[in-house]
Amino acid sequence: MTYKKILINILLVVSIACFAFSAFKLGKYGYETWRTKKNLQELSSLVEDESQAAQSDYVSEEDKAAADRAAMQKKYGKLYAQNPDFIGWLTVDGTAIDYPVMYTPKDPQHYLRRNFNGDYDIAGMIFVDGRCSLTPGKVSTNTIIYGHRMKNDTMFGPLRYYKDPQFCKEHSTVRFDTLYRPGTYQIFASFLAQATSDTSKFVYYDFVQAEDEKDLTDYLANIKKSAIYYDDANAPQYGDEFITLSTCDYYAQDGRLAVMAKRVGD
Repeated sequence: MTYKKILINILLVVSIACFAFSAFKLGKYGYETWRTKKNLQELSSLVEDESQAAQSDYVSEEDKAAADRAAMQKKYGKLYAQNPDFIGWLTVDGTAIDYPVMYTPKDPQHYLRRNFNGDYDIAGMIFVDGRCSLTPGKVSTNTIIYGHRMKNDTMFGPLRYYKDPQFCKEHSTVRFDTLYRPGTYQIFASFLAQATSDTSKFVYYDFVQAEDEKDLTDYLANIKKSAIYYDDANAPQYGDEFITLSTCDYYAQDGRLAVMAKRVGD
């Protein structure tokens, strides 16, 4: 066999091996994303249809809070019984985002690559920043919620639609129920940023609690500078609560895309 034929055979074997490896990786990814969707559908079936207990007899804030908590525990009790790391449910209008939310303050990124059952999952789960508080009476000004930007539109993949200001206007409602209370939120901002360890730069995900009015005003001013969309009329005031939905974006190295929404009611 000539040197040329040997070289051709080697290249052929390498090409076949590369193709087989690529096919394996694609198949593995396809199976994992299918499994993710299947698991999430099963979790959705555990949510009770009745979300609210009758509150007509309750008048005080304490009684209302107790009624809210009872209603949420009834609605999401099966999920919490299955995994006490479950803290709530997030739904974003006009998107496929309709998922359970996890919260592990002692191990904040526990669900970065784990599914609801704790098994490895490339998509991970939606989870709350460990620095945030969801305890009634001590709820953080800004509750930051993270999720992977999956190409198959699971997790926070659909947040990319909020790079279009018109989409922001047309799909501005977010539901974030916790085990303590229901919540409706109005989207007021979407923006691009970069993750950085440089403390001299503005870092949007380092703001959890507004210490005073100026603290919040300065923070929102920085958000507005880089905003794709910003609704001044619905922006939060000091004393309001809001959530930040954060995911990756590939416009730059360590790019991030975030969508912010103010709490407007139950």
